[in-house]
Amino acid sequence: MVVRTFFNPLLLILCLAFAVRIGLSWHPGYGFDIGVYQGWARSAVELGMAESYLTQVGGNMTPDYPPLSIMMLTGFGHVYKLLFHEFDLSSVTFRMYIKLPAMFTDVLICTLLYFLCKRWKNSTRIGLLAALAYALNPAAIYDSAIWGQTDCIYSFFLLAAVAAWSYEKKDLSAVMLACSILTKMQGIVLYPLFALLVLRTSPKELLRFCIVGITTVIVVMLPFAMGNVLESIADVYFGAVGRYGNVTVGAYNFWWSLLADRGWQIESSVSPFGYLRYSHIGFLVFGLVYALILWIFHKALVRSEKTDALFYCSALVTAAFFLFLPQMHERYLFPFVVLGTPLIFMGRNIAIAYWIMVIAFTMNLMGVSPLTFIDKALYREFDSLDVFVATTQVWMFIYLVITAYVRYAPRAAWNAGRRALLSSR
Repeated sequence: MVVRTFFNPLLLILCLAFAVRIGLSWHPGYGFDIGVYQGWARSAVELGMAESYLTQVGGNMTPDYPPLSIMMLTGFGHVYKLLFHEFDLSSVTFRMYIKLPAMFTDVLICTLLYFLCKRWKNSTRIGLLAALAYALNPAAIYDSAIWGQTDCIYSFFLLAAVAAWSYEKKDLSAVMLACSILTKMQGIVLYPLFALLVLRTSPKELLRFCIVGITTVIVVMLPFAMGNVLESIADVYFGAVGRYGNVTVGAYNFWWSLLADRGWQIESSVSPFGYLRYSHIGFLVFGLVYALILWIFHKALVRSEKTDALFYCSALVTAAFFLFLPQMHERYLFPFVVLGTPLIFMGRNIAIAYWIMVIAFTMNLMGVSPLTFIDKALYREFDSLDVFVATTQVWMFIYLVITAYVRYAPRAAWNAGRRALLSSR
């Protein structure tokens, strides 16, 4: 029994995922971001979580992340101080340590994907492949272990919300959705999709779902309310929109495919067509694409293809968020990496499209924060590579949307409409 436990395939995959990440975490990554996280953890420990929203030790920038992120950093900060007694922001140890929340979360994502895909496909093999796919996903490794970012944390909560709903644990799904937006504002991306799901339930279930979510928010906010910093936290949320005025902030997306690196220089408030600003066009296109995805999802729900469509459409929505909205950072495609993992098991062509987008996303990260002299030289020698990457992302997304339509839209209704159109001629 001991031998079987030791060689448990899932345990080996989880160990592999963590070993790869901890082995790369020595990399200096994106120094500014890592330094800010270190400062937030230190200030939260030395000044208190609430006070850290107002004042930072050493002149560090005050947090622009929601409270659950600061609570996590506070916990890790206390453990670090217990182990090492003082905060040395220049030490390699602290740099590697501050990446641990993201790396641990990556291991949790592998675990959740295993159980989710195992149940969905009724196959242990599929579950293990899903866990392995994320464990070795280059974009996930680059973002968490090398760059030092925490996008995987709110992405985990989004995946957990999807998983809980597929397991018919609606209360848990509400908690996870609340936690996603309490970790990072971008967690709101799945709210309209879940609104469609919740509105299909009974009024009692709808009310319960909302109460559970609101209660979660209140519980997390309580320590900060007692510290009288709710106004500062509100500024974090309301300031998230429009904080960066550029059409794109390093995201190789739809806008980059049109404007190239000029998108990083043009303000989203500029009007390329009359009174229409880039920001207006971006929100309009995103809204239309989101509406199309919701329509496809609705058709799938009518046909009782709930779990399959929930995975697919959740991934599409997160990709649309990155591709079409203005002011996008290069990292904001990360939830697609997580939520899109089940796409690997929906057909060969869909899997290929997913991996192409993952590779393109990894190249996007390298284009903004290079890993070695090789990727620096690559972008220097091929000055249109960034536009090619952006255009590839757009076309792969279009393919996935078309495939979703073919997969979930009722063919009978399509054929009936076509016959009606032909008969009217």
